[in-house]
Amino acid sequence: MELSEITKLAHSYGVMTIVDAVTTLSTMPFYMDEWKIDAVITGGQKGLSCVPGISLIAFSERAFDFILKREALMPHWCLDPRRAFQFWGKHEYHYTAPVSGVMALYEALRLICKETLEKRFDRHFLHSEVLQRSLEVMGFEFYAPKACRLNSVLAVKNFEGVDVKELLRVMRKTHGVEISGAFGLNIFRIGQMGEQCRPHNARRLIEAIGLTHQSLGINVAMKEALQTFDQGICPLTTYQFVS
Repeated sequence: MELSEITKLAHSYGVMTIVDAVTTLSTMPFYMDEWKIDAVITGGQKGLSCVPGISLIAFSERAFDFILKREALMPHWCLDPRRAFQFWGKHEYHYTAPVSGVMALYEALRLICKETLEKRFDRHFLHSEVLQRSLEVMGFEFYAPKACRLNSVLAVKNFEGVDVKELLRVMRKTHGVEISGAFGLNIFRIGQMGEQCRPHNARRLIEAIGLTHQSLGINVAMKEALQTFDQGICPLTTYQFVS
């Protein structure tokens, strides 16, 4: 079921919804008001391509009205949106603001506005589609059905007989490319989002995956995968090769 269908259904029953948009905000379409979402949380370091350590949260009018009417005290001041609103909305002292983080966030948002959300969505969609086709050429399958995959993060099934920790170690140490494992599943995860989602990074990733598997005794069609990537990317953008 689509996120918008879930949140609208919940709203129809009076249930409030909260969405973690750390990897998706600005990387694919997201409509908080239209989808009847009551709270959205995100961080600066992923989809927004900003610095870590700064977080953002937004509430619907319904959710914030509920918050303002609460009589219970929050267990800690940093978890109290009412006090945060006094700081940001009414300029009353709450804490020392992370000024450098706010400035970095401002710059990240400025770059997003300069690119435009439409072009940013298209860029992430294109890179994800071409990367998926390239990995399929090498024989990989994906953990999630296509309709459920994000444009910013892919979960890829690892080949049987390949230790995923060793795979990640060799990629990082030998090729300078770092991707993630998972929590108990035999998969690895690829994140490409924000300013990191660029053709030369994706091509370097394909090379690293291919060469690492070859060094571990798994024959993958890396050359054909790179050709697939080049054919998918080159008509729309130019880039420098990174080997």
